Amino acid sequence: MNVAPRKPARRAKDVRIVLRAPNPPDYPNGAHNESRGLPIKPVERGFTVLDAFLGDADWLANQDIATRTNLPKATVSRMSQALTQLGYLTYCERRRKYRLAVSVLSLGYAANVDTDVIQQARPLMQKLADDNGVFVALAGRDGLDMILFENRHSASNPATVGLGVGEHMPMAASPVGWALLACLHQNERSYLLDHMRGYYKRDDWMVVRQKITDAELQIAEKAYCISTGDWGPNITVVAAPLTLNQRTPMVLLCAGQEKTLSRARIEQKVGPQMLKLMQHLRRTEASRAQG
Repeated sequence: MNVAPRKPARRAKDVRIVLRAPNPPDYPNGAHNESRGLPIKPVERGFTVLDAFLGDADWLANQDIATRTNLPKATVSRMSQALTQLGYLTYCERRRKYRLAVSVLSLGYAANVDTDVIQQARPLMQKLADDNGVFVALAGRDGLDMILFENRHSASNPATVGLGVGEHMPMAASPVGWALLACLHQNERSYLLDHMRGYYKRDDWMVVRQKITDAELQIAEKAYCISTGDWGPNITVVAAPLTLNQRTPMVLLCAGQEKTLSRARIEQKVGPQMLKLMQHLRRTEASRAQG
């Protein structure tokens, strides 16, 4: 059986600053084609194929998918092969059938996370990105990895971090993961650290543990931690744990070039603005709970 592997977590050292082409004036957000808001056909058909597996379906042949979706069998065949190569379907040669692969879980993970919180945070994150010319994201835990739930890019700075929503990176190797560990209950934290340790040589693990400890001390003092160089060369990351009552623990982060996120600017502007954003989300959540 050929099993398409889950897309591997991005190594923190592989993160890079990339250049985005600026949007023209009045360009609408989101993916649009020339028909002003109509869905892009290949994308629409790809999700239609995935939708065929909802319900009691496990393994489906192309003919089964075609019947469920009313798509031509030739189209289904192309879509199935493409989705298998991308890791969203698994193909069994013995059965000559497909089923959903584990990568689909990553797509659904952010949807299962508190989407109302993300919706509340989105405009505030955009303002934070625009005010400081940085990349802003919300992240959470997915196993021993961190996964990005949402991200915002600065409209004024074309240089941004090359990470997208749904991207994974090892928790132990990223300041975003260190920030999350700092806010977890001791039992959960110890459990995760014990399981992470097996993936590192002894000396490497000692370095990682020291970085985690340093991040904890920073968070205890300032409510956020700062790291330069752990996300690729010349990238500074500011990460703050975000805990809301009865919600999934998350991390708010800003990242950008070292010259953009100097220590002085972080302490004077970026850090306080991050904390203000999180305080707003906590107040909103408290009001929601009381109402």
